Amino acid sequence: METTLVRRDQFNISPQGIVHKPTDAAFTPNLGDPHLGTFRLGQLANDRSMKNFDPDNVERMMRTLWLEYVTENRDLFRA
Repeated sequence: METTLVRRDQFNISPQGIVHKPTDAAFTPNLGDPHLGTFRLGQLANDRSMKNFDPDNVERMMRTLWLEYVTENRDLFRA
């Protein structure tokens, strides 16, 4: 079974976290440290019959985009 390509434009990113729109997988950072937080699988936890996204690819892209966002917006995360 082929997997669906994970693309940058499939994510919503804000200071409150990052969400993969097609699957509702998300990372919500802790208040004190944007590099720590909670990862939620959303529809990735279900059988892959829905959209065929590979969970590892979604998480890898999510981590990459979140790190870029935090690095580019350091002022938003100062204590």
